[in-house]
Amino acid sequence: MEFKLNEDQQMIHDLAKDFAETVLAPRIEEIEEGEMVEVSNGQKHPQLPHDIHQQLAECGFIGISFPEEYDGLGMGHVEQAIVIKELSRVSPSVGKCLDVYILGLEALDLYANHEQKLKYLAPCCRGEQTVSFAFTEPDTGSDPKMLKTRLEKQADGTYKLNGVKRFISNAGYDGPCVLFALLKDEESGKDLVTGLVIDKFCEGYSISSPWEKIGYRGSEVYDIFMDDIVVTEDQFLGKPGDGFTQLLGTTAYGKLGFTAVFVGTALGAADIALKYCQEKLHRGKSITKFPTTQLRLSTMLTYAHTAELLLLEAADYCDHNHFEPDDVPTMRAVQARTAQAKGYAAETATKVATMAVNAMGAYGVCDEYQAERFVRDAAVAPNIEGSGDIQYLIHGMYVAANGNTN
Repeated sequence: MEFKLNEDQQMIHDLAKDFAETVLAPRIEEIEEGEMVEVSNGQKHPQLPHDIHQQLAECGFIGISFPEEYDGLGMGHVEQAIVIKELSRVSPSVGKCLDVYILGLEALDLYANHEQKLKYLAPCCRGEQTVSFAFTEPDTGSDPKMLKTRLEKQADGTYKLNGVKRFISNAGYDGPCVLFALLKDEESGKDLVTGLVIDKFCEGYSISSPWEKIGYRGSEVYDIFMDDIVVTEDQFLGKPGDGFTQLLGTTAYGKLGFTAVFVGTALGAADIALKYCQEKLHRGKSITKFPTTQLRLSTMLTYAHTAELLLLEAADYCDHNHFEPDDVPTMRAVQARTAQAKGYAAETATKVATMAVNAMGAYGVCDEYQAERFVRDAAVAPNIEGSGDIQYLIHGMYVAANGNTN
């Protein structure tokens, strides 16, 4: 076993680190505020500054883990995790933006057919469109058995899509939206969870104002309203009833991206605290001379580096355990690893960010010193794409059922 990045991974690490420090760091306030961009229906919505979005694509970060055939870089989940972590170390908002770009692309890469990938996956990897992944609903949260969004077959063979999705990232961008709805089976009368892809801002698609939230202010979330959107069978992902397995597979890999965001958040907070402590003087010497400061710095970095190791181990596990669309046992094994890492990383982000503020005293709560931004972003970590407690339960249920602690 080698705790060392290979040549390609080190190159990606250095590129992402340089991008974060030279492109993102000088524009933090602009990123947090967002840029009003006109979309295809003529409305304007706040987005990540367009030139930053384009640079993410040009560097290959958006398509990093997707096939070259569809304009990706064809690399792995380890490289994906490294990029998101390093961007989040400077701007958790940008890390989260990239993560949610990738989440929807995971669904397309796993479950779309060749024609759908050419239409949606490739343009998104190039940065020409931006995908959304829409599952959560106002009344049912993320329980696939309680979905209310519905597809109803029409006499002409098309379907009408109606429902509401909540807390959906990238809903204010042009591009595809991967979503899940119930479709009644004509023979059995049972409701089938079905995955499909629509074009945002098609007729019948509308969104709320962005939700005001404590953190990740550079990555907006919305409610999506679907009112008699016309859907054809060539927009289905797989066949009706495949949706539950598709959700499992997509989120098994998808948890890795959020883990990387949280690890980057923890490391970024520790970076700020260390810099402050090195520069803050007491009687002419840095306060790093104090054992209490040294103890706090070591504790922060121990938590953060432990989470980083869990992230990279989970990413490597993903790369060595690819699964077919119906391979549920492998999906659950991957999900257990990524859920464990995500639960710990979310917890770590909140701990380390709070410790960073405390290490800086009164300066830590001042906007100018940036630590408070990491606290706000970290506060979201245990409450996004499945709570922190749920991640531990997913991992624990797998361990209990399989007797496997590896």
